[in-house]
Amino acid sequence: MSSVAARVDVGSGAAYAVSKAGLEQFTRVLAVEWASHGIRVNAVAPWYIRTPLAEPVINNPGRLARILERTPMGRVGEPKEIAAAIAFLAMDKASFVTGQCVVADGGFLSSGL
Repeated sequence: MSSVAARVDVGSGAAYAVSKAGLEQFTRVLAVEWASHGIRVNAVAPWYIRTPLAEPVINNPGRLARILERTPMGRVGEPKEIAAAIAFLAMDKASFVTGQCVVADGGFLSSGL
């Protein structure tokens, strides 16, 4: 599991951002190394998802407003939406997908904010 913090500074700190960026590169390298064995390697990079970890931020009206202003879809994501992205990557119909990081962020990275 990656994060949009791998690609832009979201205030999560250097250690977190670098670990997620490293995870995305690790995903790409493993995808190449393991492809000949029929093993696919992918990652998912969410923005704010309604989970216990994010609840303190989501429950803070000021911080939530800032998140929603930066998210074109105007809401936080739901766990089932991340699960759906992961399920897609695991499907046989995605058998040619490897070395990718699927961003599930409500348009956050595309907005340039």
